[in-house]
Amino acid sequence: MRAARCTWSVHVRVVPHAAKIECSSTDCRRANAGMPLPSSFDFSTLSLLMRNPLARLAALVLASASALLSQQAVHTSQTSGVYEIRTNDDARSLALLESFDVLGCCSGHVQALAHTRNGVYRVVAHGEEEARLLRAFPAARLMERGRPFADIVRERAAASPSSPPDGNYFTTSEIEAELLALEQKYPAIAKRIDLQAFTQTAKTHENRTIWALKVSTNVAVEEDEPQALIAGQHHARELNSPYMVLRAAQRVLEGQATDPTLQKVVREGALWFVPTVNPDGVEAVWNIDNYWRKNRRVVNGVARGVDLNRNYPFRWGACGASSNATSQTYMGPSPASEPETQTMMAFARKLRFEKYLDFHSYGQDVLDTYSPCTSSSYPGSKLLAFHNLYRDRLAQATGYNTRTPSASGEAPEWHWAENGTMSFLVEVGTAFQPPFTSTVTEEIRVWPAVREFLTWTPSFRGHVTSLRSAAPLEATIAVQDFAFSFGETTRTASSGRLHLWAPEGARSITCAAPSHDSAPLSVTAPRFGTTSSLDPVLVPTLPAISVTAPATLPVGRTASIDLDAGEPNRDYWMPMALGSSPAIPIGPRSLALAADPIFWLSTTPLPGFYTGNVGRTDASGKASATFSFPNEPIFIGWRFWFAAVTFEPGWPLGVRAIAAPTSVQLVR
Repeated sequence: MRAARCTWSVHVRVVPHAAKIECSSTDCRRANAGMPLPSSFDFSTLSLLMRNPLARLAALVLASASALLSQQAVHTSQTSGVYEIRTNDDARSLALLESFDVLGCCSGHVQALAHTRNGVYRVVAHGEEEARLLRAFPAARLMERGRPFADIVRERAAASPSSPPDGNYFTTSEIEAELLALEQKYPAIAKRIDLQAFTQTAKTHENRTIWALKVSTNVAVEEDEPQALIAGQHHARELNSPYMVLRAAQRVLEGQATDPTLQKVVREGALWFVPTVNPDGVEAVWNIDNYWRKNRRVVNGVARGVDLNRNYPFRWGACGASSNATSQTYMGPSPASEPETQTMMAFARKLRFEKYLDFHSYGQDVLDTYSPCTSSSYPGSKLLAFHNLYRDRLAQATGYNTRTPSASGEAPEWHWAENGTMSFLVEVGTAFQPPFTSTVTEEIRVWPAVREFLTWTPSFRGHVTSLRSAAPLEATIAVQDFAFSFGETTRTASSGRLHLWAPEGARSITCAAPSHDSAPLSVTAPRFGTTSSLDPVLVPTLPAISVTAPATLPVGRTASIDLDAGEPNRDYWMPMALGSSPAIPIGPRSLALAADPIFWLSTTPLPGFYTGNVGRTDASGKASATFSFPNEPIFIGWRFWFAAVTFEPGWPLGVRAIAAPTSVQLVR
């Protein structure tokens, strides 16, 4: 402290949660700004003592002790502080600000927006983070302290009794009730869902449920249909974001009776609405601290929370997030450490959403899918341009700007990387909790973008099945033209249902599933906004099956045609033909023999000519046939082709495995 240089003019001003010393000098104000004194300090005695030089020294000691105690009070504060910081926009200050929660200026973007701030920033900090902020910026001025939003609601209602009350923002119980009311009003197409029960995941840290509304025809049945998700409020203080989700659900339900576009959306797929991902944090906003951002994870006995939109596993902690538990952007102790994150991930893995829209506030921006530190994963401009077509459609529909995300480990980036889901985050409004009338106006502005989003369909839809009994497969689909850097892929649902987003033109893709051979496919992606069918059939990985025979056979002699099927007691057939083409199709595979008369004759044993060609493999998975030919010189030079198949029900024509052909030439 530099109190010795102060001209003391001391009085006491009582403010919420603290009494503060105010000094007439700038240095004193810097030293004491926002720092509460002990309640037992006798200010009248201090006023008398200041007339005595020795007493002034004692006062300085007491003031210093007060500052230390106040720092301890900051450490244990239960609510957030909002500080104003003035800088010269020098590189050091901007770099320091990047590590804090700068309002209206997301992490990683302070320098980009510095020219709009004139060196003035507002920063939210909580607990120990406040002490860190004050060490970095000693002149920071406390503007307000977080308090229950319920108190703010009462104050606003008293100030403007004729305007709609801000109580129209939703508590967790009101969200539950609103979803139930929609289910009861539209029971044929709307159903409230307990997501933890649906996904078999744990409740939140404070034992709360994340609720969703499903909208679909036959809503009570889990049908094999395209899925879309709209979610909000990963960050608790963003009270305007769940309104965007709830109002979107209301508009769909109200409009589908008369709007052909919405009718088609509801008829052809399932829509899911999750108003709040962070119910514990929302309760804290309403009852403790209206600036509370994170969930309510307890660290060392204190509810410090994790930033849920930094906790997703894809590129977790690569940029824009903090490993410090006191930070507003704390990414958690490990990827997907939080029950809320785990529930949303299990939800996505179960349904494999085609598209995902994530509402946050504030900024009036539509964000790119990839964070800046992950954008190198784009393997070419075509895919980037393709994503930006969809991003720009949302931006145009809202009149919003576009920008890169604040960090890695965010939900949209994970949805794209994990499931090939077309995903975007939209920052709505110009404040977290503006007057409710402003949020109503903002939703009207946002709805055209939501409606646009609902009409999107991927480049391909279809199903991946196994050749064995046409069983559905959970598979991965990779576009070889876009060899991603971090393992991004598209995954199918358990029903085999697939979607694939790809720019227009010829594409080479690979479809893979456990215990099946990968299938390289050449496809042509349709023009933007249209959808083609894609239904890959994968062959189960089978033991190698082979047929061997001597390359030549003198006429009048006998040859052994040997089969190694790799499986004991397997029914087999070793057909014979005079040629290896054209091949005979068997489902998506082929038997490389010509369907000539010799082929059809070989369906049964031919005594004296070809025997052992039909039967069952022995205990080692092997079998042999005998081929002989009369000693007739006219046949010298003829070539016979032999192949083999094994059988099992459930395969096309019952053919399980096919061996490549081998040939025998008759010689003298």
